[in-house]
Amino acid sequence: MDLPDKILIVGLGATGVAVAKFLSGRGKQIGLADEKSETELAPTLRALAGISYTGHFGPHRKEDFLRYSMIVLSPGVDSELPVLKEARQKKIRIIGEIELASMFISEPIIAITGTNGKTTTTTLIGEIFRKAFGNVFVGGNIGNPLINYVIEGKPAPYIILEISSFQLETIETFRPNTAILLNITEDHLDRYRSYGDYKDAKYRVFENQTEKDYAIINTNVLPVIKGTPKVLPFSTRQELSEGAFARNGNLYVRLKGRETVYQREISPLLGVHNTENILTALLTAHIYDIGRPLIEDALKSFKGLPHRVEHIRTIKGIRFYNDSKATNVDATRRALESIDGKIILIAGGKDKGGSYRAIGEVADRIKSLIVIGEAKEKILKELGGTVKTYAEGTMEGAVKRAYEVAQSGDMVLLSPMCSSFDMFKDYKDRGNRFRKIVESL
Repeated sequence: MDLPDKILIVGLGATGVAVAKFLSGRGKQIGLADEKSETELAPTLRALAGISYTGHFGPHRKEDFLRYSMIVLSPGVDSELPVLKEARQKKIRIIGEIELASMFISEPIIAITGTNGKTTTTTLIGEIFRKAFGNVFVGGNIGNPLINYVIEGKPAPYIILEISSFQLETIETFRPNTAILLNITEDHLDRYRSYGDYKDAKYRVFENQTEKDYAIINTNVLPVIKGTPKVLPFSTRQELSEGAFARNGNLYVRLKGRETVYQREISPLLGVHNTENILTALLTAHIYDIGRPLIEDALKSFKGLPHRVEHIRTIKGIRFYNDSKATNVDATRRALESIDGKIILIAGGKDKGGSYRAIGEVADRIKSLIVIGEAKEKILKELGGTVKTYAEGTMEGAVKRAYEVAQSGDMVLLSPMCSSFDMFKDYKDRGNRFRKIVESL
């Protein structure tokens, strides 16, 4: 695959570092651009010791971007930055790491996107495929950049990717053999001009597919599909003549003229949202003719992931759950619906531009709401009239307040509805902090 000699990499997270190593290994002259200072980036730059690059650190400058023939963006970089708009006007090609890596991959790709459930579904499909095929690559937005697969040079029979809307913004030819759209609800409105723009970014996962490919789509979603894949729906609400659906405690897969039935209870994952995740995994497994015993074995053994309605401990009959990964309103609503009993909800963080009012529709499940972070005033304004509320300045204060107001039989749930970047490094840092405080009670 031909690439220009001079390439700029924008954003120095794990993805940017991996891309830098890949392009340097192919003899390219690389530039590194990040709005952080060189001092702030020192730990990251140590990972690039021995690699030759030109650094463009601090505020972005137009002249730095226009000196390159291609620009590769990391997922967290807004593709509509003014310097990038100017680069496009100069006909400089701008792609993301997913597009770059896919140029060097011929193995079948399964891509999972959606507002919520991506990581759980990607991991579950990965577990099923590992039992069936041994070595598979699981990566993308889940934390292992796809370019690492190319760097490692160890062929796998299948590549299973979690794909975010940010990554889909910069694809050109990226074509998954199976694309999964789990759901779409309001999210990232601090990045997108409208909910419509966010949905359009998600729908791009289908645009390069052909009639040889599959698109697995929630019946609650009506995407605009520009490609021509075979569409397979899934639903927890209705019976389907083809696809996957839930009914009376069972999960049905109807595909290739056959019906297979699984008991929902064989999976320990809680909630309707996880039923949807399991349905997509079942449907995917059947597309690739994986046997029922292997599928059931994977479902039984997969206990879920940290920071996703994760039970921490029970104290004096009060159960504590960590759902720090719930960074939008729909994720929190799904968590509330998956737990039986009265809930003391700890929420708040960095606001992402949407409304919190939908939580009012499940307010009967909330005994008390404790808010923290930058978004607390907005949450109080929108939900304060529906549930009893408290405002705290720290996670420590929120947990202690929750413990004070809870009684035996209640649940304390951290499910923030917001991103973590106002008070924590990321959602994992937030969840781990919650865990430590709860363990110290």
